[in-house]
Order: sequence, then structure tokens, then C-alpha cells
Amino acid sequence: MTGGSVLDELSPLVLVPESVLGAGPVEVEIGCGNGHFLCEYAGGRPGTTLIGIDIKKKRCAKAKEKAERRGHRNILIINTSAEKLLDELPAGSIDAFHIYFPDPWPKSRHRKRRFYTMQNLRRMHDLLRGGGRIHFGTDFFDYYIQAKVLTALHHGLTLTEAPAPEAILSSLYGRKFSSLSKSIHVFSAIKAVSANQKREQDEHERNVDDGVEDDEEG
Repeated sequence: MTGGSVLDELSPLVLVPESVLGAGPVEVEIGCGNGHFLCEYAGGRPGTTLIGIDIKKKRCAKAKEKAERRGHRNILIINTSAEKLLDELPAGSIDAFHIYFPDPWPKSRHRKRRFYTMQNLRRMHDLLRGGGRIHFGTDFFDYYIQAKVLTALHHGLTLTEAPAPEAILSSLYGRKFSSLSKSIHVFSAIKAVSANQKREQDEHERNVDDGVEDDEEG
């Protein structure tokens, strides 16, 4: 990503420039809060554009300020809703979604308001590239079970044993719950690679191997 961090107003304008989506790996944190996770995670992902979205403008302002203060020019902060962003992004453009400590809506009558529904899961699946991942973490065991079961029922996603990034513990809630020795429940899922993508990957690997052999013979 060539530009610095950007804070956009919630508007009908294009939220993510095409130049960002075509410049390399792209990962999205849904509900980035004050940017704690993104700023820690960015240190190990210099070649990846990290998009953080949050519905609250003040949180976005703090996240933007934090990213700029730390010199992370690969972070893009957008003040919008998750659903609006999912509607805008093109299919197969995202390498990973990060969803940590989303609003649990703990009362039974409010659970329909939770973000992690089958509808939104299908939308994220369509936006992921083959081999892309979804990382989910919450301190609410009930929400964890619900999200994990929905993911297991989606035929295009496979639950993995790979843990969520350690930087999850650097988020505001991650640090709070860790200090209280409260359990944080996480899982990751991966999108299957299509047959065409698998052939392209195999062809790329063969070309790389042939190039290495030519260099050795020379």
C-alpha cells in the first residue's frame, strides 16, 4: 500500500480504493476499536494492507492516530458498518478476516443482532481468496459455540487447528481478559482452494523449481 492511514466518513462513496485491493495481500479486522490489535499485528505484516473498520467514529480516530504515531503506513481505517464494507468488496479480494470480541448481545432476545450469522459468513466466504482465513475470538462461550457451529456447517470452509494470531491478546479486551485470567475462545477456518487455483499454484511452483534448477546448472 502506497498511501498512509486513511479515515473516511461513513458515506455512499467508494470506501476501499481499487489500488489497495490490487497491491498485495489484504486482511480486514471487523470492529477494530482503538486499533490495538492492528497496530501490533502490522509489525509482522509489512507487505499486507490491513483494513480496520468500526461503526464508532471516535474509535476510528484513535485507531488512525495510533497507526500514524507508530508509522504503520499499511493500515487503512474506515468508519463504516461491517455489512456496508462486505457489500462493497469484490469477490475473492481478501486474504483474512479478523473478528475479535464482537458485541455478544448476551440476552436471548437480542442474539439475532450478532454479526456472526450464516448470511454474513457466506458473504465473507465469497470475499475470501482460495486459502483465505477467518479468525474469530470471544470471551462469550455461547457466542463461540454458535460461530463455530455455523462455520462447521458451511461447506466451503474448514475449521483448522491453527490458532488465531497472538496479537489478539494486545487488543483492549484481550489484555483485560488476560489480566483477569478469563478464558478467550478462538477458532480459525480456511476457504478451500478451487481446482483452477490449485492448478495455478502448482504451475507457479513448477516454474519456480525449474528456475532454481536452471540457476544451479548454470
